[in-house]
Amino acid sequence: MNIEEAKRAIRELEAFNYFDFKGNLIKRIDVLGIIDQLGQPKVVVPKPVFEMIKFRKEHDQDLTTTFVNIHAYPDNVFHWVANNGDLFAQAWLAYPNITIEKEKLYTVEIPNPNREGRGHAKFVLERQGNKVFLVKRKSKDCYYNKNSNHLTESEIRKDFDWAWREGFAEEVTE
Repeated sequence: MNIEEAKRAIRELEAFNYFDFKGNLIKRIDVLGIIDQLGQPKVVVPKPVFEMIKFRKEHDQDLTTTFVNIHAYPDNVFHWVANNGDLFAQAWLAYPNITIEKEKLYTVEIPNPNREGRGHAKFVLERQGNKVFLVKRKSKDCYYNKNSNHLTESEIRKDFDWAWREGFAEEVTE
């Protein structure tokens, strides 16, 4: 039984004002109030979807208009909404009580087949400001622990899709 079903069952009881064993009156309205305070699970959506919902809500757009104009949003938002319509509607209604899905992070190291062995330079993808660059690094320690090398799939694919397709991305484990 979920919370809404429990509330409906309590409302349907003909007389729900009971006394407990100590003679205290338990009222239906009090029970419903306690149930309303229970933690509801939050809808989980990707960050771009959350940002779109936030923007549309702040500009007083309704759900129907948002669905009608969904083709105007970025591809990642459009495809997510197209494949998760019910979840999107739940998120819309639950806003701002939405959890943003944590994106997986990756490091990308481009191997140099002509240089093997200890101490040779590595080429890695690194975020500098709002852009991702291919940079040369000499020590693993200097780049494996840097957050600037922890990139999302979309950051990698934007300019370095070939590195993603070739399987050079490795998921960051925390």
